[in-house]
Amino acid sequence: MKNYKVYLFSLLGWGLLYLINPEISQSQNRVNIVDAERAEGAVIDGQTVRKLLGSVELETDQMSMNADSVYQFTDQNMLHAFNIQIETETEIIWADTLFYNTQTDYSELRGRVIIQSETNTVFSNAMDAALALDLIIFSDPIRFEDERGTLLAGSGLYYQDVDSAAFRGNVQLADSTQYLESDSLFMNRQKDLYELFGRVYAEDFEDKVIFTGDYLYADSTGYRLLEGDDAWLMELSDSEADTTHLLAKKIELLETDSTSTMDAFEDVRIWSTKFSAVADTALYRDHEEKFELRSNPKLWQGNIQLTGPIIEAHLENDDIRFLSSYPRPIAVQEDSVTGRLHQMAGDTLHSYFDDGAVERIVVYNESEIIFHQRDDNEEPDGLIELIASGSSTMYFVDGEFDFFKAERNVDGSYLPESPQNVNRQLDNFAWHPDQKPSRPLIQIPRLPAIPEERPFELPPRYVRYLEDNQN
Repeated sequence: MKNYKVYLFSLLGWGLLYLINPEISQSQNRVNIVDAERAEGAVIDGQTVRKLLGSVELETDQMSMNADSVYQFTDQNMLHAFNIQIETETEIIWADTLFYNTQTDYSELRGRVIIQSETNTVFSNAMDAALALDLIIFSDPIRFEDERGTLLAGSGLYYQDVDSAAFRGNVQLADSTQYLESDSLFMNRQKDLYELFGRVYAEDFEDKVIFTGDYLYADSTGYRLLEGDDAWLMELSDSEADTTHLLAKKIELLETDSTSTMDAFEDVRIWSTKFSAVADTALYRDHEEKFELRSNPKLWQGNIQLTGPIIEAHLENDDIRFLSSYPRPIAVQEDSVTGRLHQMAGDTLHSYFDDGAVERIVVYNESEIIFHQRDDNEEPDGLIELIASGSSTMYFVDGEFDFFKAERNVDGSYLPESPQNVNRQLDNFAWHPDQKPSRPLIQIPRLPAIPEERPFELPPRYVRYLEDNQN
């Protein structure tokens, strides 16, 4: 295991779209007609309409707007503008149609809406701005782009007053370092807080980590919370030859400048190419390269199962280097030839590994051993049962039990081969190969990759803007 990181980038850098109040009679925000080919009066559906037609240009202290035509419905406090380009101090806005209610300060942009600021560009076919509420509503799919990456969502809301946004419907975020998707996303940029809900999938390309869950929380402190029925983390080693999987109901991560921790709770399962384990709680400390398993944990390495109230493992290059367990743990190894179960128990157990394989196991205080023998033909040949008040050591060759020694007040006996002795067990015997985790299925994104193309044909005014600003 190594440093699990989750990076969520912010794509929301736009200010609220102050689309101004274009009611010509309102002196505090008076609109000047800079240019128009002609002006006409008309009645449409019984409503008196003032028409400005042909290359219309309007201007206020806060913005300038170009349009093919502008209709002012004086009796309805409504203004319609077509094929528009609005420029403010912070954004440029394009849309096929603008509907603006001068009484309620409510704007509706429809058809090929594009909002460009210094930091990003937004694409959608429908956007509403409720200025009285400092609220922007995207009722159609949205695409955000900035220099780092892209965000897609089916719909969204942006609250300027608290600098927060909520997105729904197949939310996707991607940049050169990561990819994330979920059913919905809430974010507050002031607090650097992000929450992803429903079918969360994330991949960190730099650290080679993939994770899935039902809920993800991340904030500016470096704290991350992943929850789900089977919240899942997978890490590839630098060589990509080794893989580690972690599954649990709840996974918490905290990163600081000097430390990185990961805590997993409820139905914890770990599978790697080197070992596997189950527990109710797992605590991992990256800066110490140590993890701790609690609440009836079991750990498997090769054909050995270790069971004890607490298990601590120290790692080196993702291999177990040293393992300890207490109090009253038991180690059981299945003989690879006979299938008999060697057993070792004591008050405390230490296990030492070399190149990922167990080298020796030492138990301290009131140590007990059951060792099944083989004859010259590799057939079962009885067992040795030993009790010592001091420590006992079992030695292994190529991961297989070879011989043992015991210290202080040793009491042992040989029991000949017989059906009654085959299943002999120590008092705290535990052997549960059925609980050993199997290799989890690799999760993949459920949504297609974010396309490079924009969601609609770009409007002519926007194309001209791009051409004019190529250099």
